[in-house]
Amino acid sequence: MSKSAWKQKLVQLTLGVVASGLIADGAVADLYVVRVGDGAAALSSGATATFVEKFADAGGSPLSTIAMPTTASGGNFSLTNSGTATSEGFLSLSGNGQYLLLGGYNATIPTASVATTDSATVNRVVGRINLSTNAIDTTTAFSDSSFTGGNLRSVASSDGVNLWMTGTGSTPSSNGGLRYATLGATTSTAIISTPTNVRVAKIANGQLYISSAAQSVMGVSKVGEGLPTEAGQTATSVTGPAETNSSYDFWFKDADTLYVAGDANAANGGGIQKWTQSGGTWSFQYTLLNSGAATTSVRGLTGAVDVNGNAVLYATTTATSANQLISVIDTSAAATATTIATASANTAFRGLAFVSSGVTPPANNADFNGDNVVDGKDFLVWQRGFGLTGQPNKSTGDANGDGNVNAADLTIWKSKFGGPPAEVAVGAVPEPATLSMIGVALAVFAGVRRRAK
Repeated sequence: MSKSAWKQKLVQLTLGVVASGLIADGAVADLYVVRVGDGAAALSSGATATFVEKFADAGGSPLSTIAMPTTASGGNFSLTNSGTATSEGFLSLSGNGQYLLLGGYNATIPTASVATTDSATVNRVVGRINLSTNAIDTTTAFSDSSFTGGNLRSVASSDGVNLWMTGTGSTPSSNGGLRYATLGATTSTAIISTPTNVRVAKIANGQLYISSAAQSVMGVSKVGEGLPTEAGQTATSVTGPAETNSSYDFWFKDADTLYVAGDANAANGGGIQKWTQSGGTWSFQYTLLNSGAATTSVRGLTGAVDVNGNAVLYATTTATSANQLISVIDTSAAATATTIATASANTAFRGLAFVSSGVTPPANNADFNGDNVVDGKDFLVWQRGFGLTGQPNKSTGDANGDGNVNAADLTIWKSKFGGPPAEVAVGAVPEPATLSMIGVALAVFAGVRRRAK
């Protein structure tokens, strides 16, 4: 092989190791799981403390825990959940891979029957967690009729700013369904008229999808085209009205492979259903964790792809307390589950999201006024915005993209003064095994160069 061919091959290998989104042998990835309850008392229908726990993809004990606020502070509101409303508490990863999103209530513990409260007095709240800093933003609280008398179940976002929420509402039911808002808003807009009872929203391949148990759009449905933000959209069923597994969370392995979590019994398809698309038509393949006589019903669902191309699915089981976080590798319909964590007594796992070790944080950008130079004008923007929270972009002085305008942003402005407006975002540091492979590749390449001289 020629020197140039060797060089090209080694570069391909090296970039493949670094850039791959697959779960490589020995690589580290994280599972973020919503947990309700602090274990001190039995779960009830009252407002309950909510946490987001990080696990290694192999499970075990939590690596870290993020506590959602239980009291208002600064611009942030409380975010609690019902301890027994198992249809809420879902978690999603934003389309740009930088934020986790969930919904809840601006309710103090233990506000009774929190899921039936009026949203004018107990606002429904969106929570956003910055994966780079763990900063929590709960400045989005709806004081209108959004989800009044019902629950805000899930939140999807393309970028941490544009938000699509799902849930139920009462008087009328159109206060629920699928609604759109932006970060920091106090009102939201219903973008579909039916169904009005929606479980989970997700964005996959640039398209918005929802799940529902409503007969007309049973299972998973596509909403409009792309990421619609205006009223009058139509939900079109993907899995069809024959879907009977009481669908909740779902995950797209790719554009043509869909997995759907269901909490139905064995006869009605409970477990994890697999659907594939060919020629624009989706077809049911089989249900994982369902023997026909017994099933492991699940509600939360996410996944990844291993080095062999298999879907590695992660799910939360349906027990109301002390439920399980499980994984299953889809090698066939007979694949079995492995328990990788169990919620402690008086707590329960709800939704979950998979985040690979290649998450890229936002680039620092101190060009607040967008004139392509970092100067005194940008300092004035920062000065006027100092102390603001929940900011959707850099226009008020948020240089590091954490949603807050503070001293950290001033430090970035100082370092960038007179220079280019932004620095290139740097991905996560490769794991040691990855670094070793890169080192081997470079050493081999160096040897090839010496022999070629």
